[in-house]
Amino acid sequence: MTTADIPTRALPGTPEWTQLLARIAEGASDRDLNDENPFDAVAALKHAGFGTLRLPVEAGGAGFTVPQLFSAVIDVAHADPIVAHIFRTHFWFVEERLRTIDLPTSKAWLEKVAAGKIFGNAFSEKGSLAVGSLVFKTRLLPDPTNEGSYRLDGEKFYSTGTLFSDYLTVTATTDHDSVANVVVPADREGVRIIDDWDGFGQRRTGTGTTVFTDVAVAADEVLSDTPYDADPVPTVQYASLQLFIHAVVAGILESVVDDGVALLRSRDRSFSHALTERPSDDPLYQKLLGELASTAYIAQASVLDAAAAIGAATASEVDGVPDADLAAEAQLKVAKVKVHLDAVAPEAATRLLELGGASAASRKRNLDRHWRNIRTITLHNPVVYKARVIGQNLLHDTPIPSNAYF
Repeated sequence: MTTADIPTRALPGTPEWTQLLARIAEGASDRDLNDENPFDAVAALKHAGFGTLRLPVEAGGAGFTVPQLFSAVIDVAHADPIVAHIFRTHFWFVEERLRTIDLPTSKAWLEKVAAGKIFGNAFSEKGSLAVGSLVFKTRLLPDPTNEGSYRLDGEKFYSTGTLFSDYLTVTATTDHDSVANVVVPADREGVRIIDDWDGFGQRRTGTGTTVFTDVAVAADEVLSDTPYDADPVPTVQYASLQLFIHAVVAGILESVVDDGVALLRSRDRSFSHALTERPSDDPLYQKLLGELASTAYIAQASVLDAAAAIGAATASEVDGVPDADLAAEAQLKVAKVKVHLDAVAPEAATRLLELGGASAASRKRNLDRHWRNIRTITLHNPVVYKARVIGQNLLHDTPIPSNAYF
């Protein structure tokens, strides 16, 4: 695939969009089978304007609503969930800049988004520090040789999308009990991106190590600097970040259905004790396929419903802060989507194989990639904690944890 064959703009719902996704989907299984990075597919989406969908039309984007964006993400995940996942942090970055669009710095970064630049993440770290605590070993300290500037040092992991990005968003501890979020070019001196993610699923998302060694950071590259003792404010930015991976699961489930149909149609014999001669005529297989299709439908519907809740909370924002009740509703809906999909999606990917019998285990068919990808995504945060938060809230109106996982 080359970007020369892709239109300058390919909006979801257009023939150009359908054509683009078909080309991405065509090589998805082979890329997974051969463990290849999808550089061409990512470049094609960038070229087509995928990263600009949420920008206002007057800012060079498509002016998509939050549900429209998530529908597009499901489309891309249906074509290739690896490629879709790579853009996860990018859209969070865009939402954060839109939330503070009146700031000159936000406008400047949105101009880069409009120009086709992609933003990856370097947030998480290995080690004993509690996940979600926003305390990091990575440090952002004043540059003693350049007043008003900083130096960044540290090591990150789970840096999804970084390998394919133009800019990296990085979290770091400061010298004054706060967490800073900074953005630096991926090719800046001192930045080293290591493609060492070894997961059994979502293998080529660039989710590996990123090392920062005495990296220069200008004052206008510091996006935020939040004291650890600051009172939490309502937000749906993290809910959006979490819903994104559930949208990827919804897209994979659509592929499960497609492959189920193809499997049954490809079989020309069954067992001597089967109900029909041809598997595609067997009511038991038809029932199983119908159940898979129903699971995929409900997955998409629930993701888009939660996206609408995020959209409503976003629309209520005053000075970048949404209505607290609308934000909480959105966060709870996103948590419910995870609890449900974590239970039914891996099972659906497993039952797909029943439609093909022993031949479905063929390595060449690569049908196990759906289960591997779904199961890897479900491990992003523990479902038991999400379910407990929902129950606590119902029983005692307990506030939702204020961290990046809600």
